[in-house]
Amino acid sequence: MVSSTMSTLSYGITNPTNLLSKLMADASKITAVPHPHDTFNFLITAAVLSEWIAKYYPDNSAVKSIKSALENKDWTKLPNETLLWIANAECLPNNGCDLRLHVWNATRICWHTANASKHFQWCSSSNITAIEDTPNIKDWYQYFFTSTTPGLYIEYDREYYSIEQIRDIVVQLYCGLLSHIEKTVPVLTGGHL
Repeated sequence: MVSSTMSTLSYGITNPTNLLSKLMADASKITAVPHPHDTFNFLITAAVLSEWIAKYYPDNSAVKSIKSALENKDWTKLPNETLLWIANAECLPNNGCDLRLHVWNATRICWHTANASKHFQWCSSSNITAIEDTPNIKDWYQYFFTSTTPGLYIEYDREYYSIEQIRDIVVQLYCGLLSHIEKTVPVLTGGHL
């Protein structure tokens, strides 16, 4: 028996571009202090979009590179095109380092949150150590590269990201990636919604 995909049985969202539209709608609700439902929807949709892209475009070289990076847990294996997809680096906590690290962290935050939401517990390997309204600055790096504006912050691998930074990184990534693959998705310029 052949399994049906979302392309054959769905509720109106049948492909990654459709799901990107949902992500954009979810992202438009993310503010400095978003409602928990909006945060949940955005993070889960972003994680699912990653999986959909991998299944929908398994032969694309950029998608293969991303899959290899995930399998090897190595952000340096993200495709070099990633550098082109993040048009506005203002959302990065430290724009002096390789932006692929921040792309990696933001997508992993989404994935680990989706996984924890599904299983009702955080995996010990998630590297998410805090979700809080005010970042707890613990060292000089965090002192210089962590925003302190009011908002929701997630600490991943000793780096704090506001929910707005995660939103801007993830939206730019998937707009750029799908534009690269399909050549029909408009590229998000400026990086802000």
